[in-house]
Amino acid sequence: MRKYLVLCVLACVSLTVSAQGKYAGTTIYDRVGSGEDSIAVLSAITLYREELKAKNYAEAYSQWLTVFNKAPLAQGRTYTDGAIILQQLLYSTQDEAKKKEYFDMLMKVYDQRLANLDDLNSFATAKSQTTRGNILTRKASDYFSYAPNTADKLETAYKMFREGINDMGVNEVQSYVLYNFIVCSDARYKSNPTEAREDFINDYLTVKEVCENLLEQAKEYAFTDSIATQEDSIQAAELEAKAAKIVEQYQPTFLKCEELFYASDAANCSDLDKIYAAKVEANKEDRTYLKQVLNVLSNFECDSSALYTKIFDVLYPKKEKKVSGGSLDFYLEEYAEETGASRKAKLAVSIAQMYYKQGRLGDCEKWCRTALSHVPSYGNAYLMIANCIVRKAPGANQNVDHMFNRSLYFCLAIDKCNRAKAVDPACASQANRQIASYRSNLFPRSEAFMMGKKEGMKCTILGETTTLKLH
Repeated sequence: MRKYLVLCVLACVSLTVSAQGKYAGTTIYDRVGSGEDSIAVLSAITLYREELKAKNYAEAYSQWLTVFNKAPLAQGRTYTDGAIILQQLLYSTQDEAKKKEYFDMLMKVYDQRLANLDDLNSFATAKSQTTRGNILTRKASDYFSYAPNTADKLETAYKMFREGINDMGVNEVQSYVLYNFIVCSDARYKSNPTEAREDFINDYLTVKEVCENLLEQAKEYAFTDSIATQEDSIQAAELEAKAAKIVEQYQPTFLKCEELFYASDAANCSDLDKIYAAKVEANKEDRTYLKQVLNVLSNFECDSSALYTKIFDVLYPKKEKKVSGGSLDFYLEEYAEETGASRKAKLAVSIAQMYYKQGRLGDCEKWCRTALSHVPSYGNAYLMIANCIVRKAPGANQNVDHMFNRSLYFCLAIDKCNRAKAVDPACASQANRQIASYRSNLFPRSEAFMMGKKEGMKCTILGETTTLKLH
């Protein structure tokens, strides 16, 4: 039976691919060698995979070690399987000596994989090839999760994260790595706020942007064309599954990033001025850099800070210098220069928010609709429209007809929130919070009964149709 399983493994892993490099076109036989050691390795491959599949990690480990030590180039999955086995052993053991053994071996897995990366890639399929940055970020994540708590742990993990992310590009980083990275950056900031504040702010903005971009990408997978054929139906299902996977992976990271950052109070305006003042002075001729800093300050609502005013004066010397107009001019110029639909939609919502703060609700709604013209699934635009509708609602009084009419504004606002959730699952939590705050303003069920009004009946408000919702 075991001999048969070994042959099955060989059949699976001996497929060759059109790769370039030292081991391109080789089979597992070529990379294992010959003699008794090769037989032991082939048997160990079969046995450790059986045990791994059965989740018998301790048994899998002893067989896996044979492959790792005697045939480091036998197969690429030796390293990915090894990481899984060692992670599980680290998680389950309470023995400190064993923990150290497993942790040291886990780090060795990554180091040996890095040392053999070119050779491993030379015979790998395109899908299973990897990069130095990918391995470094995974190593950083495991180091942060499992390394003993020493004085230099945070700094070591952080530098490893940054090196890997810089090497591979942040947009390629897996969600769990981004999650551990922002948790590490937060812990590092808390341990040394003065030195690590700027890094934490930049890390927050980076992770936030990556998650937002990917969640926007998930929306674009919505199959909006009519499903006329079986092929259309299959395509729609595939895209829906792809979008759901992105949301499942990156939405929790996005929420954790927001939670950690806003609990940290790392970006108060006074501290931001101190962080960027010297750099702004050194880069006062670099318009791109100044816009980046202005964007950071605007993002954290520091429009009235001294540094914001200074940068604004340099960038827009001929503009009228109003606190409320500063960000607006900045976003309007950015919107005019931008060509990408996703970025234009974000800028349009930012402009809408500026108008909302000024009480210019008509302009706010106009720019929300502009955002939706670029990205129809931009849920935040619908949520902003809902806020505008609520602000337009007449004040409460004791007149029953007046109160019924007033409640319709909140019915329509809830419709917008539900629309936001339908097109953009990423904003569901915010939409639910807004809906909860609106419900107390719905018309009482007892009064509706006396007036002959039924829940679900069609009503018109602000030129739109809504359904009556009761409290």
